[in-house]
Amino acid sequence: MTEMRHHRFLVIGASGGLGNALVEALNEKGAEVIAIAKSGPFGLDITNEDARRQLCELVVAHDGVDGVIIASGVVGFGIHGTLNSTDLAQLIDVDLVAPLQVLNDLVPHIREGGNITVITGAVVDFATLGMAAYTAAKAGLSASCAVLRRELRSRKISVLDARPPHTETGLATRPLYGQAPAMKEGLSPASVAERIIAGIEAGETEIPPALFS
Repeated sequence: MTEMRHHRFLVIGASGGLGNALVEALNEKGAEVIAIAKSGPFGLDITNEDARRQLCELVVAHDGVDGVIIASGVVGFGIHGTLNSTDLAQLIDVDLVAPLQVLNDLVPHIREGGNITVITGAVVDFATLGMAAYTAAKAGLSASCAVLRRELRSRKISVLDARPPHTETGLATRPLYGQAPAMKEGLSPASVAERIIAGIEAGETEIPPALFS
């Protein structure tokens, strides 16, 4: 997808630091954006089956989309053996199950030559203590990209796995459980969003952490 102008993108997780930056970057490119978050004009929680059905109806009402960006997610911190099973289940639901379910619903409504982008993260590449569940969820979503890419090849739909390193989105300050360790200053959401948009335009299949700096 070399030209963003007049293409319609669905951004899920649009109220987050990176999601909001992606919406702004797409707008600057002249794209039409449907911004989805838990609250706001299109307030939908994709872990909810009824909400996913409403989202699909919304996309159909717009006559489909050219791109879907999954930028939603939660994070948790804690060594295995100390965690609450309910918290673990919720993290896996938000970060892995719900994105797969919503893509299953939306794939038929992505136009030929379109794009799917999932924001997974550097945890896919680097083992990080206290983040086993989060890493498993993001790695699972990352692994699905290779399969989706092959399944959608006949429709010329590109699939991008974006794995940015720590970014100053504020996500680590509001974990589902636990407390974030001390971290070096991360990348700006705007710079990460700009790199992801460039990757979509270039038809890249993945952007590993090293290619964000």
